Amino acid sequence: MKSAKTSLHSSFPGTPVSWWAGARWYGWTREIDAAGNLKRHRQVRHPFLDQRKVWCMLEVHFDGLDLIFATPRELDQFIDVLSRNPLPSGRSLEPDCAIGRPNRHWLARLPKKSKSLKFRERLSGYLKRCDSAAEFRDFYEGDPVKFVFDGFYDNIPSAREAESTKSTR
Repeated sequence: MKSAKTSLHSSFPGTPVSWWAGARWYGWTREIDAAGNLKRHRQVRHPFLDQRKVWCMLEVHFDGLDLIFATPRELDQFIDVLSRNPLPSGRSLEPDCAIGRPNRHWLARLPKKSKSLKFRERLSGYLKRCDSAAEFRDFYEGDPVKFVFDGFYDNIPSAREAESTKSTR
């Protein structure tokens, strides 16, 4: 059974794919004191969440698999990864995992039945031609979602990066 629908929300409807597609809940700011020296980094609420008054969410039910998407970038990333043959490994999708087998990525959380090539081809095809997916993309077309904001970054830079930034001033 296949179905898809969109719904509107007043706050960002975070999904398992959101973080991997660029959504951020917090960020780090770099502050500089009066002498031009870098101060300790400060964690703050990221402006990503406050950029819109209304968010659209796409809910897809496809042969027992329930999926949700909050931005077109999430949908594009999902289709891109599932369209690859062979399916990418966890290590290639999460290269910064220090040891072991990465288990945090959304692909690791999908059920086994959804990883066969035949199922992935049918799902990707459905997501590309679905009317609700087109409606979802149209919602964001006029006012695209921003992922990059001046003065914010996701990770604290290393000491070497901080020194190189300081020496270029």
